Amino acid sequence: MKTIQVCIAMFMLAAVPFGCSDDDAIDDIKIPDAEETGIFLEQDLHLLHLSRQDDLIEEQIISVMTDLENDPNNEDLQAQLEELENQREVNTEQINFLNLQIDEALEDVSIRPKVPRLPLPPPPPLPCNCFTDLEFSNLQQVLLAGNVEGFSVVVFSENQEVLAEFGNIQEFEDTGLQSISIDGNIDFQGVVTVQITKFFPPLNDVITYSITGTINL
Repeated sequence: MKTIQVCIAMFMLAAVPFGCSDDDAIDDIKIPDAEETGIFLEQDLHLLHLSRQDDLIEEQIISVMTDLENDPNNEDLQAQLEELENQREVNTEQINFLNLQIDEALEDVSIRPKVPRLPLPPPPPLPCNCFTDLEFSNLQQVLLAGNVEGFSVVVFSENQEVLAEFGNIQEFEDTGLQSISIDGNIDFQGVVTVQITKFFPPLNDVITYSITGTINL
């Protein structure tokens, strides 16, 4: 594990914008791949979760707007559209908070594992769906920028069996980031859900969200 940490510390920070990108390098500097190192930045995972929520909201908005074209005076549909637009606004505010939090926390840090994204999104107005399913085969650590209150990581199988629980929150190599890790590897192959609990300032509360991925031994 120490070898992995030393290796990724050799890479320079590259700010990866929220959204779709086909850039594997910025200024000819290789961006460390979170799937290969097994070290994931929690805020990247949260952004991934919120982006998928945004896709689902967009699909519903498109559906309701199509129905409204055929029935423009339908008050129920109008209320649904307003509620969906409000949900998307809240989602966007949370996305913006995470991006700002990442920029501030990693301003002077030379490490940022990259969460992979597919190269091109579908054309508008279809939702992006531009993120790949994550490969968690080498999952070792999750890094957190921010308050560690309630911070926990648990890995579940599809039948809700607990495969791993992370612990031992500590500083990550003098970066100001907090690291939560497991010992050894997860002895499982297949689809898994990584459940993350943390304090989230925009909601002033502890929240829980999940990311689905795969483990291939």
